[in-house]
Amino acid sequence: MFQHALALHHQGKLEDAARGYEAVLAAEPMHVDALVHLGVLRLGQGLAAEAERLLHRAVTLAPNSAEAHGNLAAALQAMGRREDAVVRYQQALALRPAMVDAQFGLAACLQALGRLGDAIACYEAVLGTQPAHPEANFGLATLLSELDRTEESITRYRAALAADPDFAEASYSLGEVLRRNGRIEEAIACYRQALDVDPHYNEALVALGQSLQRLDRDDEAMAAYRTVLETDPDSVAAHHGLASVLCGKHRDAEAIPHFEFVLARQPESVFAMAGMAGALMATGRHTEAIVLGRKLVAMQPDFAPARSVLGVALAEIGDIDQAVEESRRAVALAPGRSEFCYALVQLANVKPGDPVLGALEAMLPRAAALSPREQCWLHFALAKAYDDIGERDRGFGHLLDGNAIKRRQIEYDEPVALGAMDRIREVFTAELMAARRDVGDPSVSPVFIVGMPRSGTTLVEQMLASHTAVFGAGERPELVRAVERLEGRIGTLRFPEAAWTITDEDLCQIGAGYVAALQSLAPDARRVTDKMPTNFLFAGFIHLVLPNARIIHVIRDPVDTCLSCFSKLFDREQRFAYDLGELGRYHRAYQRLMAHWRQVLPANVLLEVRYEALVDEFETEARRIVAHCGLPWDNACLEFHKTVRPVHTASVMQVRQPIYRGSVGRWRPDAALLRPLLEALDADSGRPS
Repeated sequence: MFQHALALHHQGKLEDAARGYEAVLAAEPMHVDALVHLGVLRLGQGLAAEAERLLHRAVTLAPNSAEAHGNLAAALQAMGRREDAVVRYQQALALRPAMVDAQFGLAACLQALGRLGDAIACYEAVLGTQPAHPEANFGLATLLSELDRTEESITRYRAALAADPDFAEASYSLGEVLRRNGRIEEAIACYRQALDVDPHYNEALVALGQSLQRLDRDDEAMAAYRTVLETDPDSVAAHHGLASVLCGKHRDAEAIPHFEFVLARQPESVFAMAGMAGALMATGRHTEAIVLGRKLVAMQPDFAPARSVLGVALAEIGDIDQAVEESRRAVALAPGRSEFCYALVQLANVKPGDPVLGALEAMLPRAAALSPREQCWLHFALAKAYDDIGERDRGFGHLLDGNAIKRRQIEYDEPVALGAMDRIREVFTAELMAARRDVGDPSVSPVFIVGMPRSGTTLVEQMLASHTAVFGAGERPELVRAVERLEGRIGTLRFPEAAWTITDEDLCQIGAGYVAALQSLAPDARRVTDKMPTNFLFAGFIHLVLPNARIIHVIRDPVDTCLSCFSKLFDREQRFAYDLGELGRYHRAYQRLMAHWRQVLPANVLLEVRYEALVDEFETEARRIVAHCGLPWDNACLEFHKTVRPVHTASVMQVRQPIYRGSVGRWRPDAALLRPLLEALDADSGRPS
């Protein structure tokens, strides 16, 4: 009867086997083998308490049975009674020293009890008998990792996987060790191996997303986090990871609900609070961002990300002194974080011996270990720091390095970008503009400030925003979104060709929708500015949808403009700006397009302002700009640097001080270094168009 029950057990017919063992025990209550096997069966079914009762009887009946002691130990271990389990495993091994299962179980219990040295000895004993034992290799690897014996740990994890390639937990754990030691690509391969075995291994998916983020592979990271949320919508780690990726892609409004989810469940999460503060700031909610930042600093004064995000938020509302203080604290707390150093050097001039310069220089020897994004922060910060202390050639070398790294991280199709500007000129002809004139929304509220980035558009907006009748809305996305919606309605035609089929009703609706969006920001303002510089691409479209809107084009010396672009790590992508040749060719295409707008737009719509004239004759030019907007003069425009409003551009510092000429005729490196730019701009590069 016992042999029949044992056969059923081996066939996986567990309930039938259990009934067979029980029948044996009913006939022979002291049948030790039946007690042991029924106990093992119940243990496998998760019935540890019943297993413990049966196995305890077996041990009482057969105190010299190593198998009975070992299985009783396993039951006690499953019940969390590890100290008792250790005693039973030791008894089993005293009776049968080569009992591998007991040695392995003892190792696991000792490890859980924190007796690491004893646990290592037990795992090594198992491996002395069975070198390929996957679980023992895994357990030993985990212990070695805890003891920072990294290379030994990696060797053992690899041994576990060599014995069992489908050991998903070993793949994941090996990935974790590799990631902690900066071997990110290898870690990613391990997480993917674990996921090949178990596609729903969410811990591995989260770790994969975090590792991809570390390499700035944000789209892949986002896909990993979203996959987790499909099966586990309550995963705090996935929500947090997704939020941070969205912020990195400047999709901060989308990130905020994910941060809110995390904070609802982990209200003391300092990383989520810092991320939330950054997202609030990026979406214009500076007051909330600063309140949250101050709360976080009060909670954890030595948390560098809190200091840094608070510093940036304070800078954007004009509290520069406090911003610099917070940023310096961030660098002091985490001198190895290039992001914090970069933020500080944007706010303060660096002097010889400045700790931030020392922190940056200390990072250089390990720059290759940093992510591409971190390397960019490092090189752009060093460029600014060396420029500040007069070592400009040295600084320009770091600009070349930083721009080259950034350029490798972005996709920029130059023929498509420049060809689009040529197509715009072909579509928005004088005939089209004349035929559709005065069709769009008649509002006089919008004022568009356009030009190349770093040409002075922020200065013009800050001056206008100082006027009591003007609200400075900053760089608005509404116009680009309107163009995208237009393309969606028309179908196959893209912009600019979509303008050929646009109806009068479309023009009115687009214009009215844009005005409504801006007026919602400042219902009482007579004029609202949109300072998205690259709206120069849409100047003709703007006039069709808003025929009474005013456009101000800010022009700056081409070399000064391009060098200023090249010196900035833009918050929002300017894909043309990270290669001198591409930058120069883009500037020439921009000049051609603006020459076209001068020909086809009415004279009263487009006002051109030269940056150099603005800083030389500020009041004269300011009065001309205000008059162009149809407003009476306001002396507050002359003290624009005192106007309190958020400024979220690379020019945040320049508009917080009175007018100055420091950016006119800026220092230029050796002509040989500038040759790609000068050749792209052509022989007349030194003169504005």
